[in-house]
Amino acid sequence: MSYATVKDVLDYSRTLHEHARNLYQQLRDQTQRERVDMMLKLLAEHEDALAKTMTSTSESTAKRVLDEWHQFEPGSISEAISSCRECHPDMTVEELVEIALKIDDYLITLYRHMVSEATSEASRQLFENLVQLEETEKIRTVRAALSVNDW
Repeated sequence: MSYATVKDVLDYSRTLHEHARNLYQQLRDQTQRERVDMMLKLLAEHEDALAKTMTSTSESTAKRVLDEWHQFEPGSISEAISSCRECHPDMTVEELVEIALKIDDYLITLYRHMVSEATSEASRQLFENLVQLEETEKIRTVRAALSVNDW
């Protein structure tokens, strides 16, 4: 098992969100379907907001928390978004949502692991907050997908 600081975990999460955002933006450039384009736009904005949240979280978290070491096996970003290998411009909205939810679930699992491994109350609270954030964003994504028929 590898070790990483809390800052490393936040940077990994930010990078993952950025990669997902870039993927959605690339698919937007290629799709001809209006509903799919709108869902891709929403997902890209979702990932962009989360990437920015990771940056601001790093900036607002105490240095002593950011410097804490934890067991963390990051794996590659491509493994985290492995379902995106199946991406193509003619995907359905449902397929896109499935990919987005897999990314959210991956990070929720990661953050829950970090909560269980936390050595201080401050880092435990940080990762609990990130679990809540990802769960809230997951619900928003599902709601947006359910409302796609209204578009």
